[in-house]
Amino acid sequence: MADANVIDSGSMNDVIVVGAGLTGLACAHELRSRGLRVLVLEATRRAGGVVGTGERNGFLFESGPNTVPAGARHVREAAGKLGLGDKLITSNAAAKRRYLFKDGGLHALPGSPSALLRTPLLSARAKLKVLSEPLRRFRPEPQAPEPTFEAFLTERIGREATRTLAGAFVRGVYAAEIEELGARSAFPRMHAMCSESGGLIRGLLRRRREARRARRRGDAPPPGPRTSSTDLISFQGGFGTLIDGYRRALEGSLSLTTPVVEIDRGPGGWRAILESGESLACRDLVLATPAPAAYPLIALCAPERLDLDALLNLQHAAVTAVHLGLENVELPPGFGFLVPPDEQARRDPRTPGVLGTLFTSRIFDGRAPSGTSSITSMFRGGDVADLVGDELVDRTLVELERALAGYRRTHPGDLTPTGAPRVVASLVQRWTNVIPRYAPGHDRRMEQLVAGCARHLPGLHLAGSYLGGVSVDDRIRVGINVANDAAARLSHVTGRPREAASAAAPPTRGEVS
Repeated sequence: MADANVIDSGSMNDVIVVGAGLTGLACAHELRSRGLRVLVLEATRRAGGVVGTGERNGFLFESGPNTVPAGARHVREAAGKLGLGDKLITSNAAAKRRYLFKDGGLHALPGSPSALLRTPLLSARAKLKVLSEPLRRFRPEPQAPEPTFEAFLTERIGREATRTLAGAFVRGVYAAEIEELGARSAFPRMHAMCSESGGLIRGLLRRRREARRARRRGDAPPPGPRTSSTDLISFQGGFGTLIDGYRRALEGSLSLTTPVVEIDRGPGGWRAILESGESLACRDLVLATPAPAAYPLIALCAPERLDLDALLNLQHAAVTAVHLGLENVELPPGFGFLVPPDEQARRDPRTPGVLGTLFTSRIFDGRAPSGTSSITSMFRGGDVADLVGDELVDRTLVELERALAGYRRTHPGDLTPTGAPRVVASLVQRWTNVIPRYAPGHDRRMEQLVAGCARHLPGLHLAGSYLGGVSVDDRIRVGINVANDAAARLSHVTGRPREAASAAAPPTRGEVS
């Protein structure tokens, strides 16, 4: 429960943020930096949502994302603002190598045109289709329904490369199949790049030219280490470091174990009604919660003419992550591996029954004690729903051995035989409704929902993971953008200018751990 001594139910907050996941934290931090009186209410005992880091016997396990690309600008800028720029770290060189399990073996994904020509992952005909992509100019049809990501890529690089390469990638990002996602909704930057440049490879080349021009202009580098665009970054101590930074910055404005059971219009704005029965007032209210939590709150106060079906019917992935700390095992040098959506291959007893596995101790230093290794394996939630405790750990070891056997087939002599791995630490996390599925038409449905809320429920801002993308960088960006929208609206409604402040606004309530 929240500490009643720090609740001031008689005061008016500028903004209440419901949900202390990464988006809610970023939103509240930006609001406070603008001098606004902000309060964050989180139903659970910890901030960060799926983002966080746990320690088991000297092993660091990430509860959610393990890495972000080196070009994740919003992550870097957030680290700088929170005084964590010196805590950013770069991935090891080995992490550039990624594997795909196919035909009984673990094969390195091609990272260059010459590697594409040599890879056994694709047939000669499929390689020719990929390499000829710049010769076939992409012409989008503005009035046509949004294609699936599979249809979009098949037109560009052919079915074989799409299913094998992109299909595995999609499973790693969305825990979904490539035919379930919309090209524009799930990968808006890629779709826009292709549309503006006339093709995928044309767009990549254009992006590289723009990056070179930025370097020549001497643009200020973002906080953190100077890196290659192909590197990955994280924090010393994991992404929990970022969450802890937000918590410190929001001290006095963050209340945990404080469920909101209802929202409605109140005098001068909105009210958040707590499970305890207390009512907290604010001018604007931000819902930074997943769709299943946001829908009932909005439905209680929305007029009938506001269509909430897009929120109600949104599908989500269920993922089970198994983290293992291991002795007596040598992992392949690389980031990890993915399994493509090939039904025939998945029926092959040699194929691991996972979405993918990260070789976490190979990616960053300090994730495992010296002389040990660590992995994180992701399963579809339904595939392992009947397994508990040691059964799930044993299943993960079986899938790891299949992967290692596949690596030995394609890289004979590279790994030293060590016998059976020994588990010295483990952590199992089951996530339901964790990754929203951006199906075809999702972006347009969400645009209509946001516009409807602005029209019928002014002062209510949506900021859940069903909007703006699912990556760490996306979530921080969405939080900041929503904060900017709320600050601009409040400036217009109250007539008070809201400039970025050097100090945070006075706290309205304390943080309860």
